[in-house]
Amino acid sequence: MNLQRFMVMVVALFTSATAMAQSVEGVVDGLSMRTERGNRVFVLEDEDTRDAVRVVEMQRRQRLVSGFRIVIFSDNGQYAGDNAEKVLNSFREAFPHINAYLVYESPYFKVSVGDCLSMEEAQILMAELTPSYPKAFPKRESIAYDELGNARRRGVLVPDSVAISADSAIIVSKM
Repeated sequence: MNLQRFMVMVVALFTSATAMAQSVEGVVDGLSMRTERGNRVFVLEDEDTRDAVRVVEMQRRQRLVSGFRIVIFSDNGQYAGDNAEKVLNSFREAFPHINAYLVYESPYFKVSVGDCLSMEEAQILMAELTPSYPKAFPKRESIAYDELGNARRRGVLVPDSVAISADSAIIVSKM
């Protein structure tokens, strides 16, 4: 029984150390595949531990924070969906360091960008985007914790300002 708990803990640690979006089941499935030599790993899980890991995964997926995004496109015309995709793709090429999302909120297709925790952060981002997107405006949105974490790890580069990444490093951008 101790070996089972040990294996579950190893799998759980491996899972958290790798991709955040990968589930324990995915890791177990990956380990149980045969290697080129025909070897295979069998993972025996304690039911209580498996249930606890599932609860933590569900909580992590559902964690939202209140924040702001900048809406750079909003339209409900006949070709709004196609136009929104074009705007999204061109934005991602021009600003690869900023998360961008295409959302349909009936009856509008919208492209919103950034993962800002405060209105001040949204205004700084909007100042960077206004030359390219003069009709941009901030909008309060719920942001998934994982999305926020990904944006913070990359660091947010804005002109003549300071941003703090997840590693607490300060990045100064002079564009």
